[in-house]
Amino acid sequence: MEEEYEEFSQEQINELVERFEASIKETNSAYFDVEEFEEIIDYYDVTHDTKRLNIALKTASSIHPNHSFFKLKEAQRQMSSKRYSIAISILNDILEIEPENYMALQTLAFTYSNMGNHQRSLEIHLRTLALTSDLKDVYMNVAYEYESLHDYDKAVVYLKKILENDHEDEGALYEILFCYEVSKNMDESVKFFSNFVDDHPYSQTAWFNLGITYSNLELYEKAIDAYDYTLAIDEGFSSAYFNKANALININKYKEAIDNFNDTFIYEEPDSTTHMYIGQCYENLDNRDAAIKHYYKAIEINDKLPEAYVNIALLYFNIENYSKALPMIKLALEISPDNVDFKYILGDIIAEMEDYETAAGVYIDIAEADPDNKEVYFDLAGIYWNMGNKEDAFAILEKGIEVSKINYRNYVRLAEFYYELGDKNMSLNYISVACNSNMEGCLELISGITHLMEDEAVRELIDLKK
Repeated sequence: MEEEYEEFSQEQINELVERFEASIKETNSAYFDVEEFEEIIDYYDVTHDTKRLNIALKTASSIHPNHSFFKLKEAQRQMSSKRYSIAISILNDILEIEPENYMALQTLAFTYSNMGNHQRSLEIHLRTLALTSDLKDVYMNVAYEYESLHDYDKAVVYLKKILENDHEDEGALYEILFCYEVSKNMDESVKFFSNFVDDHPYSQTAWFNLGITYSNLELYEKAIDAYDYTLAIDEGFSSAYFNKANALININKYKEAIDNFNDTFIYEEPDSTTHMYIGQCYENLDNRDAAIKHYYKAIEINDKLPEAYVNIALLYFNIENYSKALPMIKLALEISPDNVDFKYILGDIIAEMEDYETAAGVYIDIAEADPDNKEVYFDLAGIYWNMGNKEDAFAILEKGIEVSKINYRNYVRLAEFYYELGDKNMSLNYISVACNSNMEGCLELISGITHLMEDEAVRELIDLKK
């Protein structure tokens, strides 16, 4: 009769490790049996003591040269170090003697997967199905390899096999949602999770995934219902409050969204992202002070969040409080110095402060960093014009038109300049070109240029173009 293996206690493991390390120092050949070496090697593996792990593996292999466990551990170590060819060679040696060694085959599959050879990894994982009664891990590994091969339908087949044996397996449920999302098969996702909650109505994970699916389909009311079912099952499911709040934002229910965002703080630590969303909700409710308060709360939690500084800067910019907007956008740029959008906001703020030379420098930097930017030429031309540099203003607009011949904004700016120079015919010509390019945008832009809109000829041309 085979002797039953007893697990070592932590105290016994510590004594083994001490005895092994003493034998290394004294360079004596203390004997440890296979089970003892397994515990020693696992200890060094878990504690990431690579040096002693190597010594233990070499010593164990020399004392017990025919035991595959030590070879397997060495192969796993080589795989972790990305020495894949060595790992494969060791594993093949094991499999030559023990062709049905489950752990060796699994490690070989992982090695090929790490090398990017997912087809070979898949084939090996499928071989292991006949070698174990614990099929869950194999099914999951097979699903992962099918995902890596972009065969999401087959991945779902194996994930469903996991759920046949354990319908509460959250990992399989989330992975199925992932497959449907990546393959953009949301209709099938609705069908699957709807059927699943019919069969298992207390699965909060399935209800949650159904909510995500409905949100992806922009069916926000149905998504909210699904999240409510999730929370009825588990009131502490903070992600459900968060997702429900986002769905409420999409149907303009900002007050309810704020309530749900705040509910997340009951069950988990407040985070900067949630405060950002709350701030945006208050912006939509025209509550500027509350919005700024939550953006500052986001900064208190994460002072490296540039979007929070930007949002505060824009709120001040919109009420023409440029002296408060300027330092905030500068702080954002300290965090993300290459962000073109942030630089653009900086240029706009400085331009409104009538520091035209500095604003021009900012816009020039943007044009040099992003020459295909269609908007910067319009603004830079306006700065040059305000500085009295009319020649450069026309030149930069010509460059802008080279970048985009259909950008109506540059043509409207040319019309504005020619009108101010007294050349009404050229002005009307460019208004005509702008209207042909984008009638709606042209009307919106010209409506803000008072001296153009007050001109009867301009109004008649626009009426004709409508």
